[in-house]
Parts: sequence; structure tokens; C-alpha cells
Amino acid sequence: MKPVRRVVIRDKHPVFERELIELRPNRAVLAVATFALLVQIFAVTQAAMALGNRVGWFEHVLWSGVACLWLALGILVFLQRRAHHAGRLFLLCSSAGAIWLGMGTFSGVNMVDALLYSAGYLLFPPLLYAFSEAYTEQRPWRHRDLLFYVPPLVLIWPMAHDYVAGPKSLLWRLAIILAPLYLVAAMARTARDMYGATAPERQAQLRALLFGLVAGTVPAIFTFGIPLVLYSTPPIPTGWLPLLVLLFLVAMSYAVLLFEFSEADLIVRRGVVYGVLTMGILAVYGLLGVVLAASGASVQNPGGALAFVGATIVIGSAFTPIRRSTRRLVDWLLYGQRRDRWHALQAFSERLATVMQPEDLGEVVTREMVTTLHLRGAFVLWRTPDGAYELRNRSVVQTARRNPLPETLSLEPQLVEAALGSPTAPLLLIHARPLTAARRESVPHDYRTLDSFGVALAIPLQTRFSLEAVLCLQGKQAHDAIDGDDLELLAPVIRQASAALDNALLFARLQEKVEEVRHAYVRIAREQEAERGRLARELHDGTAQELANLITLATVAERQMNGHGASHETLDRLRRQAEDAYQGVRRASYALRPVMLDDFGLEPTLGRFLEGFRDATGIGVEYAHSVAVPLTDDVELALFRVAQECMENVRKHSHALRVEVELRHEDGAVTLTVQDDGHGMSEQARRGIGLAGMRERIDAVGGDIRVETALDHGVR
Repeated sequence: MKPVRRVVIRDKHPVFERELIELRPNRAVLAVATFALLVQIFAVTQAAMALGNRVGWFEHVLWSGVACLWLALGILVFLQRRAHHAGRLFLLCSSAGAIWLGMGTFSGVNMVDALLYSAGYLLFPPLLYAFSEAYTEQRPWRHRDLLFYVPPLVLIWPMAHDYVAGPKSLLWRLAIILAPLYLVAAMARTARDMYGATAPERQAQLRALLFGLVAGTVPAIFTFGIPLVLYSTPPIPTGWLPLLVLLFLVAMSYAVLLFEFSEADLIVRRGVVYGVLTMGILAVYGLLGVVLAASGASVQNPGGALAFVGATIVIGSAFTPIRRSTRRLVDWLLYGQRRDRWHALQAFSERLATVMQPEDLGEVVTREMVTTLHLRGAFVLWRTPDGAYELRNRSVVQTARRNPLPETLSLEPQLVEAALGSPTAPLLLIHARPLTAARRESVPHDYRTLDSFGVALAIPLQTRFSLEAVLCLQGKQAHDAIDGDDLELLAPVIRQASAALDNALLFARLQEKVEEVRHAYVRIAREQEAERGRLARELHDGTAQELANLITLATVAERQMNGHGASHETLDRLRRQAEDAYQGVRRASYALRPVMLDDFGLEPTLGRFLEGFRDATGIGVEYAHSVAVPLTDDVELALFRVAQECMENVRKHSHALRVEVELRHEDGAVTLTVQDDGHGMSEQARRGIGLAGMRERIDAVGGDIRVETALDHGVR
């Protein structure tokens, strides 16, 4: 495949639109985010002035830095969602979380700090649940949703009071356990929505959100939430909390911002694969270090060095299986299917190795591309003899509703060739978001036709002679873009597909020539049979009748001479020779064109012929027939001529004493079987003109001939 020409079109909604901040709900949400930012400044000021800070100034800056990242993520999601309901909820959740984390080192200093800390801790989980509920933007907001925030609002004061007063009451424990309950509810709600979604794109987004929620919240629940409820103190230092929050931010960034990138698949695939491999390597060597430390050995000792080599061998042997399993996990995260794309493309490549018709090749290519790359659809624009491009071989996922394809479509050649450029090269259309509305673009004229059908990648299928077709791939089911890994996978397959198309077109042209030859043979055979019929009629109606008249006159003259003298003997000899000539003419007329075949059909005509053969040669003939369906004139004539040739070969070459002839209809086909008990057929005879002529005659009517023979076991 030639180098891909990438065209970036910034025609999506811009990242920032002034209109977004002019709506009252959005202004209120942005005011909350501004308040969260002021809280960070307030907390840093307190830390700088050493007013009751529990930790060092540098450590608190780390807490505030992660809190600011959390707030920045909320603003990004707010803009990405174009300030819709889900975007507002996520920004509110981020603001609450940033306040909680920013005040984390001041929770027990004074009541104001404790209230801010408690409000942030108790409000961000229900807001995160509300975000997961509104993630698909299909459920409208209702006033009774406010009841969902009543329990955390009620518990803010008791929780703050216990932080300042010292002893922890039951209400404090209830407040601590409330946050994990909301987080678990958010995961359960997302899982339910994911399994209920029908559109692949929505399923992928919910699957990514579920992964982000699980990866970001479960570690914090088990390391801080549950131990804090049970023992009032976490088992690990509170300095680890910003790192756990950072893990949550990374996971949620993946969940909500992943599909904004044009190469989302590539980011996830490589990130997860190499992340899992790195963790596996660290785990193996970490376990080795623990074992060596416990045993008092080191890698400098023979035993330690051998263990190090063994660990390296384990890592090397497990590398490929882990990578394959991780790729399947990534496919499940994005598309809900555990399928190895490399194996699928290998199977696809094997299918391309077979010669097939161009239309069949187009069906195979589009279907396999959609299945392997998880595309919304694919089709082929075939070049017609008049130069236009016609849409065929559509393969579309039923749940993909964007950019529906018409049933029939014919495009002018200049529309397609202008998009592919000169010289033609694969075209990759990438839609991106501009930063502001002023930078928003429209789709260039050359690409509008392909873009209107959702084409993300257009690949010209070039043969040795010319451009024959264009393979058009729509965007992926989870998102639009086709990434670098996809192009790397496609390159060898497209080269093989172009070669397969070249072979398919050559094969199609060869079949056309074969059909032309077959039709020519049928036409010639019909003309020959027509000429034979004319000669047979002339012999039967002309020469045969004249000979019959001559025999009659000779008979009358013989009777008039009363049977005496040499003249009578001469007339008798003349009459017998005329009778012989008459029979010879009748036989020749029958051989040229059996009139009985036109009048009564194949079965009785073949039976009459075999009776004559048995009487003339003395070879025993058994004839069985069971054809209940009418046959065309061409098929009847072809079978009769083949039977004639077979019996003539029996008479001349086989030295057979018995012949079995069977004509039957079975499984939608008519079969003529001729079997003798003669000496068999040599290899030279199997390549003879007679058998070749029979094959041509049967091929012309769509049949085939099989010959089975063995020495002294006859021919069948």
C-alpha cells in the first residue's frame, strides 16, 4: 500500500465557545469551580504561613497540585461535553473533589477547614454517581434527583464537628462509609447501562467509563475507605492519598477523554499492553528480590545468578501470551469482543489466496474489514466500463445509524479521482476539534462526496493495468478515527487484495473468453446439426424415395417378364442392389440426424439405436432409463451423440461382450453411464480426439465427463 495521505479537517464543535459561558446554569457551575480554585489558594496560603498544617509545606503543595489537576480535568470534560448536563455534573464533582483534597491536611485545624473538607468528601461521590447516570445524555434531569444529595448534606456538619472535637462518633463512621457506597453504586449503574446499550459507540464509551471507575476507585476504597471505617485510621500514610487520587484522575481521563483523540485505539492498546508487560516484569524481578533477600543470597552468587537467569527465561516465554491476552482485553474494553486482530487478518489473507470472482472478492474484503477492525461499515466503488464509479459490496453493522449508504449510487470519475489525488494514494480523513469557533473549517470540496458517506479511509485498488476500484472504510464503531496500528495491519492485506483483484479480473476475463468459446461451439454444433438434418431430409425425401421407385419398377418389370431368361436375372440383381442402396441411405440419414429424436425424445431414440447396435454387432446391450424431467434439445442431442461415440468405441476397440447403458435423473442432474467389460483404455486413447470431442460437446451444455478404466476391467 502506498503512503497514506492524511487530511485533518477541523470541523467538529470547537473546544471553547463563548456562548457556553453565557447560560445561567453554566455560570453557576463555573462559579463553583472558581470557588474551588480560591480554596486551593487559601489552603496554600495557610500552608505557607504554617497555620496549623499537619504536614510539611512541600507535601501540601503536592496535595494542592493534584487537586488543581482534578479541577483542570473537570473543566476539560465540561468543555468536551459542551456544557451539557453530564459536563456540568463532572465539573461540580471535580470541584468538590479538589476542595476535599486541597483541605486534606487541614481537616482538624478549625471548623471552616473541617467543613470544607467534609463537604468536598461527601459531595463528590454522589456527583460522580449523577455524572455516570447522565453520561449518555439520554436521561433528563428531574427535581427529585435532589433527594439524592440529602444524606451527604445532612452528614457534613457531624463529620466536620468530629474532626475538630476529636472523638469519632457513629455519624462520622456513617459519613465515611457513605462515599464508597456512592462509588459502588456508580459502577453498578454504569455496568447496567453498558449491558443495556445497543449502539456500539455508546457501549464502548460506557465500557471505558466502567473501567475508569473500577481502576480509579477500587484501590482507594480498599486501602483507605474500608480500613478507615473499621479502625478509624488508614493502614498506610495519608501521604499516599494524592497518588491514589492521581490514579483516579488518570483512569477517569482515559474514560471520558479517550475518544477525543484520533488514535484512541492506539493509545489504549499500547498503553495497556506495555503497562501490563512492565508490571509483569517488575513483579517477577520484585519477587526474585524478595526471595533473594529472604534467603540471604545475591545475584553475585551462583544460586542467585541462576535464579536471575530463570526469571529472565520466564519473562521471555510469557511475553507473547501476555501480549496476546492483553490485546484481547483491549478489544473487550473498546468493542466488547475478545478477538486477536492479527489472527483474524491471517485468516483473511488465506481467503485472499484463493481465486474468486471480483464481486465475491469485494464481498469478502468488506465483510472481513468490518469484522476485524470493528468498523461501522465498508463498501467498494467499482469502476464501470463508462468510467463512472458504482457502489457495491456494502457491509454495514446493523446498529450503526450514522451516514447510511444508499441502495444504488453512481459517482462521476472526477469526484472520486480528485479525492484520491494524482498519482492516486490512500486517503485518511481525520475530523478534529478546533480550539475556538474562528478556527472551525468546512470539509474541502474534493472530499465532500466521500465524507458524506462517512468514509474515514479510501484505498485505491490498483491493478497492473489501471485503477479498478476504491475500497472505502467508514469509522470505527467506538469512534471515528483509524489509527497507525490499523494502517500497519492493513498495508500487507491491501497489497494482497490488489493482487487478488488483478487475478480475479484476469480470471473473469478468462471465463468470459471460455463462455464465448462455449457459445461459439454450441452455435457451430447447432449449425452442423442443422446441416446434418438438411442432408438427412434430402437423403430421406429425395434419394431414398428415388431408390424406392427404382426398386418398385424393377419388381414390376421382373413380373412382366414371367421369370425367364437372362434379362430376368439382371433385373433381380438390379433390384437387390437398389434395396441395399436404399437401406444404406436410410442408415446414413439416421446417423446424420435421427428424426425420432425430434419426434419422441431421447429415451426411446437411444433405445432404438442400442437395439440396432446389438443386432449389427452381436454385442449384448442392457439399457436402463429413468428420466422424468424434460430436457432441452441441446442436452438431448449432446447425450445422444456421446452415446453414439461411446458405442462406436466399444465396437472398434474394446473387444467387449456386454455393454450396460444407463440414463437417469438424480439430484437435479441427468447422468448417462456407459460401461463395458472389454480390455480397458490406454493412456494414449484417453488423450485421443474422440474423447476430446465428447468433452467439448458436454462442456458446451454445462456438463462434464469422467472416465474410469483399468486393464482387463473395461471402461466406464
